[in-house]
Amino acid sequence: MKPFTIGSFTASLAIGLTLMVSAALGQTPPTPKPFYMFDATLYSNKPDLSTHGIRPIRVIYGQEFGKDWFKNADLLPPLEAVQSVARQAQQTGVPVVLDIEHWPLKGPTEVVQSSLQKYMTVLTWFRNAAPGLSVGYYGAPPTRDYWRAVKGPASPEYKTWMSENDKLHPLADAVVVLYPSLYTFYPDREGWSKYAIAQITEARRYAGGKPVFVFLWPQYHESNVQLTGTYLPPDYWLRELQTAKEYADGVVIWGGWDLKTNKAYKWDEDAQWWKITIDFLTATPGSVPAPPQSPNIVP
Repeated sequence: MKPFTIGSFTASLAIGLTLMVSAALGQTPPTPKPFYMFDATLYSNKPDLSTHGIRPIRVIYGQEFGKDWFKNADLLPPLEAVQSVARQAQQTGVPVVLDIEHWPLKGPTEVVQSSLQKYMTVLTWFRNAAPGLSVGYYGAPPTRDYWRAVKGPASPEYKTWMSENDKLHPLADAVVVLYPSLYTFYPDREGWSKYAIAQITEARRYAGGKPVFVFLWPQYHESNVQLTGTYLPPDYWLRELQTAKEYADGVVIWGGWDLKTNKAYKWDEDAQWWKITIDFLTATPGSVPAPPQSPNIVP
């Protein structure tokens, strides 16, 4: 079964029909919106994905600022450690996503405000040490919430979720790109679509026109104990890429790390998720190829 071939044909046909109709009406064909794809995977023996138009991006995990502070949610990382990592990142010129997840952004107002202050402080330290570098936070804002997101905007649960996200406005205002997390928890494709669109919609609501790049992972999230690490079916992965293309400005692909062994997976050029990704990029109008010498081009 090669659903990616079908997807390529369908996308090409749609593009062709659009061009034909526009020409017949004497109209200029619409310009597809730019769509960016970034590589944050951790596979070993991975080739240079920029040859396929996939840009490098660096996820900086909280532990990289030192492990002692990371054991206590009340502590900030050492200023010197943040500055050191930031200066190293600036030398590469690659966009950065800070991944600090143990400061709660849900709960009592005073707890959320304390967490926000910590996030803002680290962001300020990092930017001061690496001026001009694109920096954002993984997964927030908005907060990732599957069950309230799928309830729909008219539900009390969804409205409560929106109210909680409203408290994160200062962080949304401070970053230049928003990176919602759209990882897959369940085999329910329709449920995933509702959750994903809701997350992107929330990000758009207070992004102020800033780009929204979503994190996707071609495997099931570790919270699903039965499916942890299992690769998504080909049509499911294609659905996720297509949803991101329609509603977001780009995708950051994460993965390649075996959570059971705590080691990197070996790169597989014949993996179905990768073949579908390549075909998706080929068939996607508006995808922006990665420049050979300047990877840090972010709108």
